Amino acid sequence: MNDFSSHIAIIGAGIAGLTLGNSLKSQGLKTIIFEKSSDVSEYSAGISISNNGLIPLDQLGLIEEVKKNSFSPENVIFKQNNKSFFKISAPVFSMSRQKLVQILYKKYKELGGKILFDHQLRNINASEGQISFTNSQSYRVRHIAACDGIKSIIREQYFTRSGDPQYSGYSAWRGIGKSNSKNVEFHLGKNSHIVSYPINDDGDTSFVGIIKTETFEEESWKKEGSFEELVREFSSYDESIFSILNTSSKPYKWGIYVRPPLKALITKKVTLLGDAAHPMVPFLGQGGCMAIEDAYAFGLLCGHKGDDFPSIQKLYQKLRIGRTNKIQKMSYRQGKFNHLNNPLLVSIRNTVIKNTNIIANRLKYMHHYDTHIETLSVIEN
Repeated sequence: MNDFSSHIAIIGAGIAGLTLGNSLKSQGLKTIIFEKSSDVSEYSAGISISNNGLIPLDQLGLIEEVKKNSFSPENVIFKQNNKSFFKISAPVFSMSRQKLVQILYKKYKELGGKILFDHQLRNINASEGQISFTNSQSYRVRHIAACDGIKSIIREQYFTRSGDPQYSGYSAWRGIGKSNSKNVEFHLGKNSHIVSYPINDDGDTSFVGIIKTETFEEESWKKEGSFEELVREFSSYDESIFSILNTSSKPYKWGIYVRPPLKALITKKVTLLGDAAHPMVPFLGQGGCMAIEDAYAFGLLCGHKGDDFPSIQKLYQKLRIGRTNKIQKMSYRQGKFNHLNNPLLVSIRNTVIKNTNIIANRLKYMHHYDTHIETLSVIEN
């Protein structure tokens, strides 16, 4: 058995795992990331990062690189039948997920972080801090951070009452094309919506279409669909909306899956982060930001509390579980809000959006959270 008993092991080199690696290394801690793939990669998709995600990236010295490789949209525009009915300033930076992962990975390596590829997890011993992989390698580590996504093997092994991933009732299409748009655009329709936003200064634009359907789709980011099938499923929309994708390769289609909120994110020598802890539907654009918050908070706690992992875990759970569970629920309710069918309810919804502070209040709760300040607060108290 390989002895890494002085290292915190991170399972998964996605946004959560690489942010955690940077957070721990910035605190002078030894880390090792285990990644099942042969390289760090993310499939072509966009991501929006709001202020609550930018604050930890700033603390980690990554903000300038993120801003250099992203786009700052001017407004968020809501449309019905291709006509604008509400506009609000856009409090986000939007970019390619792949580019964000590359930035995180580069910084992690610069900090001396260690990563082992082609390590598909088989199982762990949470009491002893032992990890075994399908390549017959095994390791003894100081602590195990599960950043292995919605299909987390660790969650399935040690949080058995949390249930299997369940189809949410929503399927999604995505693609990257070209446009001249400077805004985030939400097109609301019958049991569906479409969102698009620029992800860099070169005109690359992310397109995501969500449709409510009982037809199960597999949870895969790499299943190709066809442009013709996409247009059929969104036939009630003006075809001009799809012009973004005229310059793209084939669009991708996947089912959106969820797991119920957990009552605990910790057990023995294991801590859950990101989608392993709280996978959520993407209707508030907070999945990536919650992973960044989790990872930064856990790293900061480890830096301040040393070897006292029971204390670290207790504080981490106190800090994170209420917020992430609430945003998980808010995201699901937003899906219902977006996908109304009854014309009267649609009219009421659009009137509420136009004439109340409902959007601004939701954004304030999500975006004004400062993980650095909140984490230091629980440490000091």
